Amino acid sequence: MTSSTDRLDWWRESRFGLFIHWGLYSLLGRGEWVMYDDKIPVQEYEKLAHEFNPAEFDAESWVKLAKSAGMKYIVITAKHHDGFSMFRTKVSRFNIVDATPYGRDVMSELAQACQREGLTLGFYYSHVREWRHPHAQSLEVKGPTLLGNYGNSWDYREEWHKNLQTYLDEFDKPQLKELLTQYGPIGIIWFDTPSLIRPDQAQELVDLVRELQPNCLVNSRVADDPSVTYDYLSLGDCEIPGVDAGVDWETPMTICEAWGYNAQPDNQYRSPEELIHQLVDIVSMGGNYLLNVGPTPDGVIPQEAQDRLASMGQWIRVNGEAIYGTEGSPFKQRPDWGRVTYKDHRLYLHVYRWKSVVALLGLASKARRCYFLADPSTGVAYKQSHDDSLGIHRLELELPARPLDPFCTVIVVELDGPPQVNNTIVQDDAGIRLSAIQAAIHREAEGSTLQVSRAGSTNDWFDSADWLSWDYVVTEPGEYDVDLVVESSRFGRMWDYGHEVEVIVGSQKLTGHFAKNDAPASDVPLTLRMGRLRFDTPSQYRAVLKATEITRRNLVGLRFMSLELVRSE
Repeated sequence: MTSSTDRLDWWRESRFGLFIHWGLYSLLGRGEWVMYDDKIPVQEYEKLAHEFNPAEFDAESWVKLAKSAGMKYIVITAKHHDGFSMFRTKVSRFNIVDATPYGRDVMSELAQACQREGLTLGFYYSHVREWRHPHAQSLEVKGPTLLGNYGNSWDYREEWHKNLQTYLDEFDKPQLKELLTQYGPIGIIWFDTPSLIRPDQAQELVDLVRELQPNCLVNSRVADDPSVTYDYLSLGDCEIPGVDAGVDWETPMTICEAWGYNAQPDNQYRSPEELIHQLVDIVSMGGNYLLNVGPTPDGVIPQEAQDRLASMGQWIRVNGEAIYGTEGSPFKQRPDWGRVTYKDHRLYLHVYRWKSVVALLGLASKARRCYFLADPSTGVAYKQSHDDSLGIHRLELELPARPLDPFCTVIVVELDGPPQVNNTIVQDDAGIRLSAIQAAIHREAEGSTLQVSRAGSTNDWFDSADWLSWDYVVTEPGEYDVDLVVESSRFGRMWDYGHEVEVIVGSQKLTGHFAKNDAPASDVPLTLRMGRLRFDTPSQYRAVLKATEITRRNLVGLRFMSLELVRSE
């Protein structure tokens, strides 16, 4: 059997894919959750199939658009939560071939177009949550002590009558067999929303995929249990982590406010600059970027999405070398001016914030040459230095008055070999940022569970005996305002507040308290001004963060993200 590493080779090289959410829900123009949001009865929802006739669908144009944007693979919704199959299936007549006036198998046409253009095709498949089938599962974990019902509770109210195994055996497995035998080589089966599926049930689905197409990838949303042998980690919707997840991972991202077609007047599209920066951010941490569009019910990708994909394509045609097949940044400290990727003894400096001089801190390797990726014949003046007393390695590059690209200019730094990096935290132009990711964790509580999440915040910090520390270098003496940043109530979860904390640097101590009413209504992190610290000399210092009191009412604890030290005016 093909190993997971071999299966992933093409995916790691690709870095950038197109996600497509398309189905009956597109007719209503309010996203893919409209059936659930409006509690539309199954019998009423099924009538939409009589109106679904995407006469303007052109598989060739879709694939060429993705290819022109620099995308290497496509994942499309074969069956979403509404239970409508966007392919020819014998399992249910509720499909695009048998139930609509269109009567064509769009997946077959898309598969052929992908093969002609050299893109890999994958299928999204909702394997547990479905609002049409009486045995699909509804209950899901919403919080440490809370279950939510995201299934069809208006048609099928008696949860105890539902049998997920029946659904898996009679619906999922036969449809997966069809998807993996009717359309040639498939790159990914992109499962979604495992809910309360058992590990053995999820493994049955993975084994079926392996049996039918050994090279096909399976994402982590097939199950919440790490014992299930999926190939790579799918992060939460639109989740960009604060740190490399440490495994093969991917962020699914929307180009606008919804995944399915959204015709509402308040729908906002992300700008080309934001999309390009998201791509670079994710790749700089070793991940893949799966960017979603929602075609119209006629089968057309909205012009707003096409325009943004075209802008991304223009950028990537020039800078693709700094994206495809690269590794994440070897530097733990993110530059204040942008991001870094790496490949073949080359560092790629992605400059978002243009300045006359940008500094890369911590590079101990000797640079042989620096130049613009957009114009390799134009060298970039640079100098390297090392401060023996402070242990600082610095590469400074002198930049022209204007960037070569309005969104992100890439500078190539050629090295003699693999980069040698000193990851000591050093003050930069933005100040000093002491993140949870960079902290030394001191677990002194019995049975301590304190760790740092992939989102870049502390997880399971419940005991005041545990603490964090950082060693860092201050290059400019003076007074610094200190802000402590904690994660807030992401996705509507209840967070814990009321914590008492203290920051200690030498003989200086600052204390702070997060009042219970400090919790913001949005997902924006919460910032607490701790006070002011003074550094009399350029030197290496140590900061300690302790929690003298931690509340745990909602079993969340202290979700610390960073200490921000900014030079006082």
